[in-house]
Amino acid sequence: MKFRCGFIYLLLGVASSQTARQDNCRCEQKANACPFIPGMAGLPGPTGQKGDQGLQGPPGKAGPAGIKGDQGPVGERGPKGDHGAEEIRGLQHEVNILKEQLEDLRNAVLRNQNAHLFPNGKSVLRKLFKTDGSQGSFESSKATCLQAGGQLASPKTLAENSAIQQIVARHNKAAYLGMNDLQSEGTYKHLNGDEVIYTNWATEEPNNAGGKEDCIEIYLDGKWNDRSCTERRLIVCEF
Repeated sequence: MKFRCGFIYLLLGVASSQTARQDNCRCEQKANACPFIPGMAGLPGPTGQKGDQGLQGPPGKAGPAGIKGDQGPVGERGPKGDHGAEEIRGLQHEVNILKEQLEDLRNAVLRNQNAHLFPNGKSVLRKLFKTDGSQGSFESSKATCLQAGGQLASPKTLAENSAIQQIVARHNKAAYLGMNDLQSEGTYKHLNGDEVIYTNWATEEPNNAGGKEDCIEIYLDGKWNDRSCTERRLIVCEF
């Protein structure tokens, strides 16, 4: 009886061993056929070396305009320029010249208009010498010519003196000329203050006879004589 039991146990042990080996084989086959199940993440490894810089990409689109900033403070005033001032002075000079020319033209027109009131006369270049046949002292002769827009005839050339001579010869009367030495004896000046350069004195003239001959008259032959300024002479005006 004991022998049978021991034999049976021996057989069972062998069978169990074979079954275990078969189970192990089946597990290994299943392991190869089953999907891999990952385990838990390990600790991070050390930092790798920095790689080379890549190529620069294309520029992006411009962003929207920013808000306008506050106006800055006014800067210091710079020095005054010279160029503009010179131009202004030049323009002012040109304007003054034009004004003078316009005034000369206006006066010339007035002189010509007034000269027509005198019936007899002679012209020399731009000058007109005329008379209305009236007579007067040196001062009244000056006033008459001035009122007419001219002045007492005052020849400065031989041609002008000849024109006046023809007028006095036609009227057969001597005439005062617009010059005298009232300010300084022996120094004759025109009415505008210019010193007399052209002269046509008669022989032994001027002589200041009696110490009162400060004006000049023109004879019918065109010669000059110093004469008192209070005598009445033909009035010949210059325009």
